[in-house]
Amino acid sequence: MAEEVQYFVLIISVLLVPKLLLRFRIPTALTEMAMGIAVAFFLGWFNESQTVETLATLGITSLFLFAGFEVNFDELKGNISVLLKQLAKTSLLIALYSFSLYWALELSLRASVLLALGFTTPSTGFILSSLKGFSFTEKQRYWIRTKAISKEVLALIILFFALQSNSGPMLGLSVAAIALIISIVPLLFYFFLKKIAPFAPDSEVTFMILMAFVCGVATKELGTYYLIGAFIVGIVAGQFSHFIATENSEKMLYSIRFFSSIFVPFYFFKSGLKINLEFLDLASLMYGAAFLIIFIPLRYLSLFASIYFFLRDCWGSRYEITTSLMPTLIFGLVIASILRDKLGVAEEIVNGLIIYTIGVSVIPAIFLKSSPPEVFDSSLLRSSTK
Repeated sequence: MAEEVQYFVLIISVLLVPKLLLRFRIPTALTEMAMGIAVAFFLGWFNESQTVETLATLGITSLFLFAGFEVNFDELKGNISVLLKQLAKTSLLIALYSFSLYWALELSLRASVLLALGFTTPSTGFILSSLKGFSFTEKQRYWIRTKAISKEVLALIILFFALQSNSGPMLGLSVAAIALIISIVPLLFYFFLKKIAPFAPDSEVTFMILMAFVCGVATKELGTYYLIGAFIVGIVAGQFSHFIATENSEKMLYSIRFFSSIFVPFYFFKSGLKINLEFLDLASLMYGAAFLIIFIPLRYLSLFASIYFFLRDCWGSRYEITTSLMPTLIFGLVIASILRDKLGVAEEIVNGLIIYTIGVSVIPAIFLKSSPPEVFDSSLLRSSTK
């Protein structure tokens, strides 16, 4: 089949089919991954496609731009005591899980830390994008959003240092480069808003997305990952009053979310392309089952304990908050990719992590109450002219 036709089929299928299956409460990300697996196994298309790689990068960077944009430091400061206690507990659990995995699976310490992050870190972008699909109160939405963001910020910091820990000079260079990015990005935003945006209406979203893409690629080249650079850009953008205190702010936020919704499906499709069904053997399935059996109860108990000790007034919402924070899909896939490509971890362990990631990410769709379907006026508007 001609390459142009292959891409035409890809775009139509990836953007349309997952939406159709939402009627049956199948998460779009899982449908997109399944399509990638099927295409790689049966057709062999796009395995080395730079176009799909670029579309996927646009998707993941725009998603983490959106996640960073959602960080509200005023809200975080108002609950700083609670958040610090929860993050301290999370850090201790990650350390405990890391040493347990180091001992049980005979991995390197770096691989063990990353694997622990893959098991425990909620995927903020995935969770935030799916919030409107469930019936939550405003208070539940607030704590789901706050806990997901704070945990992912901690995970990104640990991820950064874990990836650079094998080389002191490289760690120093990476820290300096990240510091440089954090210093320069606000200046670029200031220059853009002062000198360019007034003469280029509605260009702010394009600028943010391009900055997230460039900084994401920069941090990827530093040996970390796209997530960190894009997340930094989102946080910086969210601190400029132009993006949060103008009548166009909601429109800009909607535009970022819309752009992300167009390109994120290609990230999940690309992730599916990398999963080789030939490696999903008995050992992989056993690892996946073991990870699900061990870590689902541990995460539920951990989140219940956090709510009981630190958020007692939310105890009545413990099931909704805990269940909504279970998905690890994006972060889990990122960790799986790093473990496979950078650290050479055994394929059956990586596949086991992917099975676990998919398993926990369908939990909200199964157990949470969906929002009522939107009502659209499907009547035919008839007009007549005289």
